[in-house]
Amino acid sequence: MNSGGRAQQRMVLFARVGWMHFYNGPVPGDERPMGGGSYNETKIGHEVYNFRVSGGRLYGYFQPTMSSHQVALERIDPNARGAESLTGVLLVFVARRPRGGQVVVGWYRDAEVLRTQVAHSPGKPRGYGHFCSAQQHSCVLLPEGNRTFEIPSGRGGMGQSNVCYPLAWDRSLKRGDWIQQTVDFIGDYEGANILDYPEAAAEEESAAATEKALARSQGQGFARTPQERRALEDHAMAIAEKYFRREGFRVENVAARRSYDLLCRSGEEELHVEVKGTTTDGDAIVLTNNEVKHACDSSNQCALFILHSIRLEGQKASGGKRLILHPWFLKPANLIPVSYTYRIR
Repeated sequence: MNSGGRAQQRMVLFARVGWMHFYNGPVPGDERPMGGGSYNETKIGHEVYNFRVSGGRLYGYFQPTMSSHQVALERIDPNARGAESLTGVLLVFVARRPRGGQVVVGWYRDAEVLRTQVAHSPGKPRGYGHFCSAQQHSCVLLPEGNRTFEIPSGRGGMGQSNVCYPLAWDRSLKRGDWIQQTVDFIGDYEGANILDYPEAAAEEESAAATEKALARSQGQGFARTPQERRALEDHAMAIAEKYFRREGFRVENVAARRSYDLLCRSGEEELHVEVKGTTTDGDAIVLTNNEVKHACDSSNQCALFILHSIRLEGQKASGGKRLILHPWFLKPANLIPVSYTYRIR
């Protein structure tokens, strides 16, 4: 999903919430937000419904400063002093990952942000309110595999408060490149959105299971944990970047925001590279839905870089043999469907 391209964004607000998969109400396996404040330790935080759609709109909650329980709209836009609401805000939701660090989990573009909380939101149980809302088509919830854009904490970063404004108390613009870098990331994002494609939440798990089956069929070891899978991916990416730089390309890692991994440029040529790292012999690889769609688009010039027969010892990956298809024209006849989602309507 392309959210509009790179642009300066003055009206932006960062809100730290607890960690969840879907933010669509408490369900088994996704019962409550983890982290995000002391309230979530004893009760279910109101952000549990931040990505529930009601009448084509989302109604989000975050915790402003405990002292005022209000959003300082004038620290988003200095002209909002005395206003009760502000529209056109890019609201970025940030959460702490269970394994550490805090990352962007989703956003509302062109949101309406309220100074004080509305006590009851449409589509939510009574008692669950909101501070912000936006049209569904302007909102993105990232699948866990795409929640990789880190937000700095502490002094110079998001700080201790669960809300971070772009303006200081004296209305001066805060320093720190990370704010504009986050806006650029959101503007460039073209990856999966759980709101449009909820199956994306399961793609990482499904891909790991398929890779495991391929490895077992060849009598090979396989990555059992997310950390081991990450080690394979990082090792393959590092080798691929070196290869394409030696080929004369300027190489950019775009895996966090695009449906492919490397953007390689040389003069007027633009090459989109899909990178796969595997412990198998590389005769078969696992592709996600978005990766297939991108490779099938005839307007894209694509290459496939496979680093196969990688040695994996614990969380350390090494070695491997290269297999490069450049150009890469995906042949639909070679795709083997593992499962389908059949939409009734």
